[in-house]
Amino acid sequence: MPKLFRIHGDNIVECERIAKLILNEIDLSSVEISLLSPSTIVYNISFNYLRHHFEWQLELLPGFNKAGRSRWEANIFTGLKNSGSFLDETPDAIVTYVENGLETILYAIEFCSALQAGNQAWQRSGRAFSTGRTGCPYLYIVDFVKYELNSRTRVRKALRFPNPAVPYSYISFSRKSNNFVAQVYIRSEEFDKQFDRSLRNFDENNFAEAELSRYIVKRMCRFDTTEEEETILRKNLNVVLFLARSSRPAANFTHTQWRNLYACHQGIVQFSLENSGVNFRKTITSKGQHGSSLEFLELVESLSVGLASKDLPFGIIPAANRRKLANGIHRLYPTYDTDVLERIASDHSELILCIIKGFKPRGDDNRPDRGILPLTAMLVSTDIEVMTYIYGPVIERNFNVLITNPECLAASNGFWRSILALSNFVALDVPVLAGHSYDEELLLDTSALKEHYMEQLPDKDSLTQNYFSGIPQSFHEDDVDTGIHFLFSHLLREVCFEGMCNPPGGDWSGLSVLYGNYEVRWLSLPRVSEEVDGKRPDHVLELFGVFRRPILLSIESKERSLDLEADVGEGLINYIHNLMNYVPNVERMNRLYICEWTQSERFVDFNAFETISAAAYLRAFAQANHTVFERSGCDMLFIMEPVGHGWEIEIVTATRAAEILKEFICDKVEESGSNDITIF
Repeated sequence: MPKLFRIHGDNIVECERIAKLILNEIDLSSVEISLLSPSTIVYNISFNYLRHHFEWQLELLPGFNKAGRSRWEANIFTGLKNSGSFLDETPDAIVTYVENGLETILYAIEFCSALQAGNQAWQRSGRAFSTGRTGCPYLYIVDFVKYELNSRTRVRKALRFPNPAVPYSYISFSRKSNNFVAQVYIRSEEFDKQFDRSLRNFDENNFAEAELSRYIVKRMCRFDTTEEEETILRKNLNVVLFLARSSRPAANFTHTQWRNLYACHQGIVQFSLENSGVNFRKTITSKGQHGSSLEFLELVESLSVGLASKDLPFGIIPAANRRKLANGIHRLYPTYDTDVLERIASDHSELILCIIKGFKPRGDDNRPDRGILPLTAMLVSTDIEVMTYIYGPVIERNFNVLITNPECLAASNGFWRSILALSNFVALDVPVLAGHSYDEELLLDTSALKEHYMEQLPDKDSLTQNYFSGIPQSFHEDDVDTGIHFLFSHLLREVCFEGMCNPPGGDWSGLSVLYGNYEVRWLSLPRVSEEVDGKRPDHVLELFGVFRRPILLSIESKERSLDLEADVGEGLINYIHNLMNYVPNVERMNRLYICEWTQSERFVDFNAFETISAAAYLRAFAQANHTVFERSGCDMLFIMEPVGHGWEIEIVTATRAAEILKEFICDKVEESGSNDITIF
């Protein structure tokens, strides 16, 4: 019997990405790919690895039980929650081993194809902290580097790097938690030392794709992974040192200081007190200032020491300055609770002060701020006292619950939980959003609440739970995307190139087409479709052998046909057409994936392709075909019904070209001999 592993992911793309990492590492003897259920792709593989022979079954389960859904009969996150993962932040993928009716979490992975700079750099620190504290190894995969593009010209803006403290926090957290938590830097399509002088000193040996693949396969084989862990963390440190060379030395730790901190095994707080030489100064725009926030910033700057940097949204109040801080706060906010101020004034230890806006103008949370307190905890530890100061707008009902029952607010609101569970004191100088907005000032001692969450200690035994079925209890848009992906990228792989697959929870990292002898790729795709006068597709498939020109099939997927936008078919084609008005960002030799990406310098001729638009949705939520065609303006419809372990897909066409493509797809599926998908 093959050993059974599962790859649980936000979507099918992230599941497949891990499967590809595994396949790239092993000496594959055979592979069979099929459907266990309409939602679950299965790889049955036989291979040799490090002089051992293995037979594995990999089950890919896309779409977690999140946002109140009960997609699967059990929740894979339960094991993490039971082991102390108390934040709502969850990883992109979890790999498990199934044996004797039990499923054990082996490791978790986060993929990041976004720019790692500014507050985006710590946006996902909550996931690293919350997952890592359970004892589950956590790997944060960073595509290095990523550029922002001008929205009008799609020209690269100047490269921006994250603060070195962000990658260092993973090293620090690994040491403190005694668990493997690391950033893994892999070469992005855009990495080009010849193009960008700021990359000239980056040592490409610090990319760790090879170590990443070795780690995950060896862990699944139950081999020792110490060498891979040490190498990845060492490369992690080397990236910190590279980033430090690009930082302003007057405002940040230097390359030498980061190296000395790592070597001396001294806590970063004490090291900063002895070596920082800068004060902490949070910058707030004039538009963002509220109440006495500006005076508060000036007070803090006069009493603080930068925690490795002047530019981060947190710093250190030395123990000797805590009384001065409390007195200064009392002058600015005489309504603050004096008993709480007295506890802030205690000089028994240093205080970490975190200043965040927290909330957007309408009161919804500012997502990157979710990671600030977890980042602080990873850098410093949860033992040191933390005060969080909030100056952004707060919704009235949340403010009222914060006063009367902060435990309830923490339990019901993920962002407030990250604040209340990781802060000893919370201060607010905020506009409260109600029918008529008004101002409020509040100071709370949340130490008991922090202690409550910190008592949820890691328990590695809790990373094991009962095995549950790989057949979902209900079907949604995730499954439509999985079915389309399986049909074209697996059954039709000999005649189809998958240029884009963007299911729920995916990203906008790129769209590729095969053009001449090259794969060309547009990166950092516009999220706002109006920027390119069209609708960003969920799938772009390039098919060969149908017409003289290859077909670009652009698909919009939904759970219900009713949710399709009016004239979406035209928008799908316009999106591709307008994107081709710009030179692709990068290219590489056609299908030779060992070749490095290089900058592309030529346009792609839109007229070199036949273009067909399509909509895909579940039959259970389908309107009459003529209604869908009239509303969507698509050339063809994929009406999908889960049947048994696979799909029945009715393809309905509105044009002659679409009808020819349908016949081609039907023939190729029949030739494949697959029992997983029936096309009619």
